[in-house]
Amino acid sequence: MHRHPVALMKCKPVDAMVRQVVCPSHCQKVNAMHTLALVSQKGGAGKTTLALHLAVAAHRAGLQVAIADLDPQSSAWKWSERRKDHPEAVVTSAEQLDHVKAQGAAGGLDLLIIDSAPHADRPALVACKAADLILIPCRASILDIDAIGQTHDLTTIARKPSWVVFNACNTSTEFDLEEARAGLRERDVPVYPGAVYQRVSYARGFIPGRTAQEIEPGGRAASEIDHLFRWTADRMGLSLSQIDSIEAA
Repeated sequence: MHRHPVALMKCKPVDAMVRQVVCPSHCQKVNAMHTLALVSQKGGAGKTTLALHLAVAAHRAGLQVAIADLDPQSSAWKWSERRKDHPEAVVTSAEQLDHVKAQGAAGGLDLLIIDSAPHADRPALVACKAADLILIPCRASILDIDAIGQTHDLTTIARKPSWVVFNACNTSTEFDLEEARAGLRERDVPVYPGAVYQRVSYARGFIPGRTAQEIEPGGRAASEIDHLFRWTADRMGLSLSQIDSIEAA
């Protein structure tokens, strides 16, 4: 069934999505719904890329997950339409986010991932307040690091835990990630200890509605996303018992 974004925005945007979320037969529901927000006031940080890849990582782990797309470009929703499979994305707005969360929780979601809009203080703040945990994607450049302050201020106002994730890092760059992490910590900005590097498999997945871990399951990108997902799930209190049982099967 074709899911038009405008219709979803006007009529209980998550209802259709929830009806199609089916827990696999081997998966036992063990989590209350958690909410993760990807927030960056600077465009081009790779916010949507991380949101999609973390959603697929959660789905492949046996969790019921959906994406709330607050970005006016609706990139996550368009990816979901091309994918025609779980996890789904629903176009929504800051004003409707509470309804989206309520419908997701009622429908049995384990995880709702919010892909927030850049250059928009109020929607970003609403996303921060709605989240249990916030990830702030940041490219490894001085300009991007200097722009972190505005986003971090929003997470402070929302009183929610947040971490900067260095994303789309150049494997051949001379930029010192450890020095960058140390600089942010001096400003009391928590930083994810790993990094996500720029790899061809990320771009290859967008057109068919796939992700790097599906394009190259044993690749470095898949490993980086898996590490970030497990690290994030641990800090959110998401139970990984079903993940371990699936991998052991």
